[in-house]
Amino acid sequence: MDFHKQYRSMNENITPSDALVQQTIAKMESGRPHRARKPLKIILAVAAALACVSTAVAANQEAVLRVLYQIAPGMAEYLQPVGQVCEDRGVKLEVVSADVEGSTAKVYLSLTDTTGSLFGDAAPDLYDSWHLDYPRWGRAAPLSCGCSTVDYDPSTHMATYFLQIDDLGGDIPAGAFEFSFNKLLIGKVEQKGVPVTADLSSVPKNAPTENHEINGLSTSDISMYEDVHDYDFLVPQGTLWQSENDVCALIAAGWRNGELHLRYRTDGSLSLDNHADFSTLHLADGTELMCDYTVTYKDFDNDTDYTEYVFPMAYENVAGCTLTGDLYTASNLMDGRWAVSFRLTQ
Repeated sequence: MDFHKQYRSMNENITPSDALVQQTIAKMESGRPHRARKPLKIILAVAAALACVSTAVAANQEAVLRVLYQIAPGMAEYLQPVGQVCEDRGVKLEVVSADVEGSTAKVYLSLTDTTGSLFGDAAPDLYDSWHLDYPRWGRAAPLSCGCSTVDYDPSTHMATYFLQIDDLGGDIPAGAFEFSFNKLLIGKVEQKGVPVTADLSSVPKNAPTENHEINGLSTSDISMYEDVHDYDFLVPQGTLWQSENDVCALIAAGWRNGELHLRYRTDGSLSLDNHADFSTLHLADGTELMCDYTVTYKDFDNDTDYTEYVFPMAYENVAGCTLTGDLYTASNLMDGRWAVSFRLTQ
């Protein structure tokens, strides 16, 4: 990757000379094994290289740092501010502790609702929006990292998260790391085994259908993934059952060709990651019957999912069946900017 071209693309025609850029990178690379003795030289070299574009860099600091992580991680380490606490929109992000041993780093972070009115009774979800700036990016090092919730204390409105970084290319490099995210999913609730109190005693045979292109398919029959691109869904029959929070509803039931079809609606699937699982049916004798397959299509304009569950069974067994479902819902999606920097050393 050409350092000069990267800066020209970011700052139009305002660029340092090629000789100055190459000299800066050479100094950085030669200084990597001896950072304890040469940090000042590296900082001065970087400052010289950026002097003629200081205005543009100041206006695009975050973008510049990301480029530096790609082409010269050592330079980014010295430019990246290192802090441990960040607060935005009443939510404080803090590095609690960090440890590194060999190729694995373990970092504990906390999120605190400083207002006491945002999180409610559950830890917020980072909604897959988190990002890790890593000193070895750009060097094709295999990397595995994951972030999970480990604790939430409603009395202090504090959630704790665990970030693990595994560098499959060698030891974790010493330097600056930045953990950031820009979304929080608030008010997550999991409800398991919710009774679906619908009367299946008079399920119609060969109920009318309507065709939709599908967005999702779940089945053990691999051939269906190649063959099924649209599907004849049951026509809605009204609200046969609805969850207490009004997010999920059973809107059609019918039997045809030796199969029971149940069509559900879930609202807020895109904006709040609301989803549900109604794949288990309970026969009259207590036996659990798993669905054979499910098909889904999305109404993007109304942020709604429609899923039809299909159970192979005799019609005479339908009347005695009972239904349950697992519901996963949230109340709000918060946008913001949270970022903390920390250093790791072996």
